[in-house]
Amino acid sequence: MWRKQEEPKNASPAPEVVAPHRVESAPPPVPSSSIPVREAPAPAPVPAGHLTGALTIKGEITGRDDLVVDGELEGLIRLDGGKVTVGPTGRVTANIEAREIVVRGTVKGSLQARERVQIGPTGCATGDIATRRIFIEDGAEIHGKVEIVRAEESRPARPVAVPTSAEVAVPVAAAAVQTQEPSAVA
Repeated sequence: MWRKQEEPKNASPAPEVVAPHRVESAPPPVPSSSIPVREAPAPAPVPAGHLTGALTIKGEITGRDDLVVDGELEGLIRLDGGKVTVGPTGRVTANIEAREIVVRGTVKGSLQARERVQIGPTGCATGDIATRRIFIEDGAEIHGKVEIVRAEESRPARPVAVPTSAEVAVPVAAAAVQTQEPSAVA
């Protein structure tokens, strides 16, 4: 018969070998001065309302957001804190009241901007303009009077009649010459 040989016994038992458990530890804290600060991403800008060339609107538009007009609009536009942009294909027959007004198309009506009015090279504005600042690019047309108001003045909104074609339009270059003070002749 077969018999298993006995192993020699040691005075001390052999230690049992156990595979160590891996313990995941958090990385050591890093001083706050060396951590790059990531700013939270800025909120996405609210898209402006956009009236495309295929749209024709008659009525009153009020609100606080920006508006881009590339179609036809007739009536009144009143955007308290917004910017109104009349694109190159835009045709507006309305009084416009906004924080900022940019005209690259055709506007017939008064423009009243709290901050500024910009008439682009393809822009034509027929009507009175009241604003703190005005920017007129080469090629722009203005038919009406321009009133620069101070920041302290608060003017109530008042409708201004749209000028008729019988009124005389002053070209921008001629208006600049008329506003210069005459020099004293010696």
